[in-house]
Amino acid sequence: TTEAINKLAHRFYFSSGDMVLTTGMEHHSNDLPWRNKALVKYVETDAEGLLDIADLEKKLKHNYPRVKLLTVTGASNVTGHINDIHRLAEMAHEHKALIMVDGAQLVPHQRVDIKANHHPQHIDFIAFSGHKIYAPFGTGVLIGPRDVFLKGDPEYVGGGTVDMVTSAK
Repeated sequence: TTEAINKLAHRFYFSSGDMVLTTGMEHHSNDLPWRNKALVKYVETDAEGLLDIADLEKKLKHNYPRVKLLTVTGASNVTGHINDIHRLAEMAHEHKALIMVDGAQLVPHQRVDIKANHHPQHIDFIAFSGHKIYAPFGTGVLIGPRDVFLKGDPEYVGGGTVDMVTSAK
């Protein structure tokens, strides 16, 4: 999950002044990768550690159209609270932002419907670790729109990442 989120942070295009909204309930893997990519603001949590939906709405409205991405855990690895990711997706989309869900703790425990791209509650990006769903160690998943992954140079080169190699370059 950590590598997938870092890959997305590397690929996601931010302009000067763009913002990422995240929460105080995030694992460091879904907080630190965004800090050197855009201005990061944190949505508050309440006394029980639950996401403050009113604060999210306020921050989306106040910072429109600078918020490009809402990144949120699907399920807290501390409290076990499951966020309503579809409601959060709809809120983000209403403000022309995308949503990225850290699904590391969610995917192993419940079915996740990312919904069709045109659906207002569509999950734009989701990342999770394979070992948490009993896949071999070292595997992981990052789902998102193909066009995001086609931009820029690959992080790792070799194999099928190039069309031609010469000694000059």
